[in-house]
Amino acid sequence: MRLEEKRWIYLVVGTIINIIIGQTYAWSVFAKPLSEHFKWAPADTAVAFAIFHAISCVPIIIAGKLQEFVQPKTIILFGAVMFGLGILGVGYAGNLTLLYIAYGVLGGSGMGVVYSGVVPNIVKFFPDRRGLASGVLAAGVGSGALIWGPIGALLIEKYTVLPTFKILGLLSLVLLCSLSLIIGTAPAGFSPAGWIPSKSQQQNLLVVDKNWLGMLADPLYWCLTAVIALGAVSGLMIIASASPIMQSIGGFTPVAAGTWVGILAVCNSGGRAGWGWISDRIGRMPSLVLIYAILGCAMFWLASTSWQVVVPLLLVGMCFGGFMGMLASLTADAFGTKYLAMNFGVMFFPFALGAMVGPRLGAYMKQSTGSYSEAFLYGSIFAFIAIALAIVAAWMMKRRRQQFAATHITS
Repeated sequence: MRLEEKRWIYLVVGTIINIIIGQTYAWSVFAKPLSEHFKWAPADTAVAFAIFHAISCVPIIIAGKLQEFVQPKTIILFGAVMFGLGILGVGYAGNLTLLYIAYGVLGGSGMGVVYSGVVPNIVKFFPDRRGLASGVLAAGVGSGALIWGPIGALLIEKYTVLPTFKILGLLSLVLLCSLSLIIGTAPAGFSPAGWIPSKSQQQNLLVVDKNWLGMLADPLYWCLTAVIALGAVSGLMIIASASPIMQSIGGFTPVAAGTWVGILAVCNSGGRAGWGWISDRIGRMPSLVLIYAILGCAMFWLASTSWQVVVPLLLVGMCFGGFMGMLASLTADAFGTKYLAMNFGVMFFPFALGAMVGPRLGAYMKQSTGSYSEAFLYGSIFAFIAIALAIVAAWMMKRRRQQFAATHITS
């Protein structure tokens, strides 16, 4: 089988792997039962989710660097063991410290390692469909809640919350370790046979490759960092508390809310794949501006009224998935593909900052004021600030492409 055909198998397998680690986006289904079982404050329980996502950026950076020496499948296998044991460990956690270590540190580190082994490597197989590949892989993570939300709610109803984590941990361990062995390594500079880049794709090739040190010294990175962090605050505020929000504002039962968490995952994953496809055609930065405009309006809707609460929640899921799905392709467009594996981890860092703030902000506001409204208003403001920063970043990228083209033609 030719590599042009194998890459599609790798894309499918990578997406399945991401679906498995995407069970973290069903966290809201587990949060309330954990709080009630141990009599923990919801804000304290939410810290586990925040740690999970905040810490995941560190192994992404490390695993990205290791891919210069180790095959991605080995990276994925190592991360699979960490992730499976982390989820399994929650089933034996009897206090908040153990929860934070098992779910937050071990589970989050495992997810970061697995994600780093899957996404940058497979995106390199698709220079002709960079946005689509990045979006589909990210959609796998986002759609994880579609499966694990309803399953988690049913398992909790039947076995209670701790045995549920034991079941999911063992299942994750077996499936992830098996699937990791299938993934191949993208050759340097891979290009599909007969591919002729379009005009927009040619523009994305007009970029100087920068390593992580070059990124950190680049104002463009810090501008994009703010855009991503602000979006993560708004998006994860909803994702982490979707089930409690629906129960407290919409009056849904736990099982019904769990089902809506699954539907939210459809919008999340659909946004990742759909916006990835759109961004291949209209450009990454125009797509980001549209995404944040919708996100800002949806968060303001949630802040100002409880009418049809499901609609803005689903819009937030679609938007959150959109900018997360473009993270790898945006990194490649801005800083090249040569150092993409590690650069992707560095670009993931602002998402971790948002993960530390968003879920806890929502839980804290609910706990202190009795309502999520003020937190939603902050999320709306953050989204509109991100629009202005995205416009600035787009101008910087356009100017650099023009300078690169001029230099190339002159030389």
